[in-house]
Amino acid sequence: MTNNDRPSKNERRQHARDVARQRAEAEKRRKRRNRWFLQGGIGLGIIAVAAIVAIVVVNVNNQPAVSAAGPKNMATGAIQFTGSDGTVTPVTSGAVSAKATPSPVPTAAADGKVQVTEYVDWACPVCKQFEAAYADQILDKVKSGDATLAIQPVSILDRSYQNSRYASRAANAAMCVANYAPDKFLDVQTQFFDNQPEEGTKGLTNAEIAKLVKAGGATGSNVSECLSSERFRGWVTKSTNAVLADPALQGTQGFGTPTVLVNGKKIATLTDVITEIDAASK
Repeated sequence: MTNNDRPSKNERRQHARDVARQRAEAEKRRKRRNRWFLQGGIGLGIIAVAAIVAIVVVNVNNQPAVSAAGPKNMATGAIQFTGSDGTVTPVTSGAVSAKATPSPVPTAAADGKVQVTEYVDWACPVCKQFEAAYADQILDKVKSGDATLAIQPVSILDRSYQNSRYASRAANAAMCVANYAPDKFLDVQTQFFDNQPEEGTKGLTNAEIAKLVKAGGATGSNVSECLSSERFRGWVTKSTNAVLADPALQGTQGFGTPTVLVNGKKIATLTDVITEIDAASK
C-alpha cells in the first residue's frame, strides 16, 4: 500500500467517530430492550399475581362456610338418645347459638330415667375398649326405657397421630353426623371404633373418614360438604375446652376419655358403670 492509499488523519478521526456513534446507538438500543423486558416482566408478574389472587378469592368464596355455631341436636354439647320398646331414638333440637357454651352435664331428667353421659374421643383406644365391653349393655338400658344416653364428642388425642389432627377431624365427623343424620350416629361411631387407627400413625385421611361415615349409613351432600370443609372445627375446639375446664370431670391426672357420668356423678371406675346405672334406677 502506498502513502497515497492510506486514509488521512481526518478520515481516521471520522471513522473513529462513526464507530463510536454506532456503538453508542447500539448501547441505547440494548438499554431500551432491557427496559422493555423489565417493564414487561413486571407487568406480567402483576397480572399473574392478580390472577392468583382472583383464583384464591373465587375458591374461598366457593367453599362451604365453616360454622361458628354448634351442631343442632347437641344443645347440651352432647347428642342425646332415649328409648322404649326395644328401640333407641336420638333427641333432635334446633341449632345451637354461636355464642352459647355447651353444658358439660345435661340437666337431670324429670321422668326418673337414669341419665348416662359419655365423653368420648373417637381416636381413643380406651374408648374403643369401653364401647366393646359396655355399649350394648348401656343401650339395652336405653331400649328398655330405664336410662337415657348422651354422647359428647371431644378431641384430646391429636398429639398421638403425628400432627395430622386426626382426633379433631374425627370429632368434626361426629358432629356432622349429629347435625345431619342423628339416627346414624351410633352406627357411624361403631365404624370409627371398629376401624380405629393405631396411635403413632397419621390416623385416617379425610377420604377414609368419609368412607367410614358412609359405611355407617350417613350419606348425602350435606354430610359430605360438612366433612370436606370441616364445618365444626371451631366448635370441636370450643366444646372440648369447655369440658377440659370443668373441674367435675377431672380425674387424678386431669381429664381423660372415656369419662362417664351417671345422673351427673362421675364414675371413678369404668367397670362399675352397669352397677352404677342399676343402683341409680332403684
